[in-house]
Amino acid sequence: VDENFISKKLFYLFWTLIITYLLLLLIGPRVPDNLQKEYCVRNFEINSYLGHSMNCDSADWMLNASDPSRLLDEESIRQPRPGLITTVHIVTYPLDFIFKIFGFFGDYPKKTEINLNYDQTEILYEKFHPRLIYLSYALVNFFIIILILKLAFEIFNLSIFKFRDYQQITAWLLIFLVFNNITNQFFWSPSTKLFNLLCGVFTIKYIIRIVEEKINHRELLIIFLVLGVSLLFYGVFIVSYSCLLFFYFFKNYKEDPLRSLSYILMFSVIFISPFLIWYAYIQSINSDFYFQVFREHNSVIWFIDLILKKEFGNAMLKFYDNSSFFISGFIKQYWFLILLFFTNISIFFKNINFSIKNSVVLASLFYFFIYTIFFSLVGYLPLNISAGLIVPILIIFIFIIKQNYKNCLRKKTFIITNAFTFFVFCIWSIQKFGPYS
Repeated sequence: VDENFISKKLFYLFWTLIITYLLLLLIGPRVPDNLQKEYCVRNFEINSYLGHSMNCDSADWMLNASDPSRLLDEESIRQPRPGLITTVHIVTYPLDFIFKIFGFFGDYPKKTEINLNYDQTEILYEKFHPRLIYLSYALVNFFIIILILKLAFEIFNLSIFKFRDYQQITAWLLIFLVFNNITNQFFWSPSTKLFNLLCGVFTIKYIIRIVEEKINHRELLIIFLVLGVSLLFYGVFIVSYSCLLFFYFFKNYKEDPLRSLSYILMFSVIFISPFLIWYAYIQSINSDFYFQVFREHNSVIWFIDLILKKEFGNAMLKFYDNSSFFISGFIKQYWFLILLFFTNISIFFKNINFSIKNSVVLASLFYFFIYTIFFSLVGYLPLNISAGLIVPILIIFIFIIKQNYKNCLRKKTFIITNAFTFFVFCIWSIQKFGPYS
């Protein structure tokens, strides 16, 4: 059989599985009506078979994308994250144009008067129909999925655009970056949560390139600019900035400390500049900037307050409680995947070669800890955030299997057994809702 023909079939099968999985997530709603408040969701139905348990914050993300001027309100909780809202707003323009050609959604833009209480009303402006905004979020999320897989493939020197690379066992294991709790819960719920997956693969890829000296300063300047723009989408990219800066300094300070420090300053200025421009713009309008994480959640401030009060023991104890809760939340969600990995290693492999100094393993472990430290300090510890630890753990597992695949006993049995397990996992994943199962 022609090898190129097989590669093409595997390519089409790979992406058909992903698209089918994402579409099947619309079978629902999967959260019972009486648990909507507990799970912070709002159920909606498309028909008797299709629907979704949309995150309780998603409606606000949709309203902001329909009218981004809401970001300028003095108490806009989305104010620090205008990137995704602006992107979706722009993407919706061509969709709106196309649908209106065929006679749909002609009653938009429109203004609706809503009652806030007995004596107050608000005029709600919507540029686009909510269904178009919802579709735009789904399209942007699908682009993020493609970008996640592209970067993940590149970590293992593969390409999503090369048919032959789909013959590698590595490519098929990376599909778990899509079949996971974050995608399960948030692909059809407008939110920034998918950026936790994107941040992971992006950071690990470029740590590896810095460690292996496969990136120059000009490229790094571009990378930090990309991270700076990404910060306008989601604050988690502070983790990327911290990781890359650490490894750059660690790799270069011995040769020329002064030059290394000057580049670190330059990278930092480039990274923070997009956000500072946005911050200054909002300040010029409101003479204030609304950081919900600081004002309502006391993020990071709790740690600083305890340190300033010289309560070092309490500060470290609370940090330990947060980080252990965060990691245990991840283990509760993915114990089956961890067990499956070690079962495979013990049954199908011999003479496992593994080094913590390898750049892939080192980058993944470092990201695991910095990601955990970041959210432990922020004090935001829900299961759908700790689920982001699947990225470094999965990459380590896949790397170990890839490096030792030549030592795999009964490769055909290994593939068939795990393909069946994957099928069962998919069925289970489709019927459950995020980490709540």
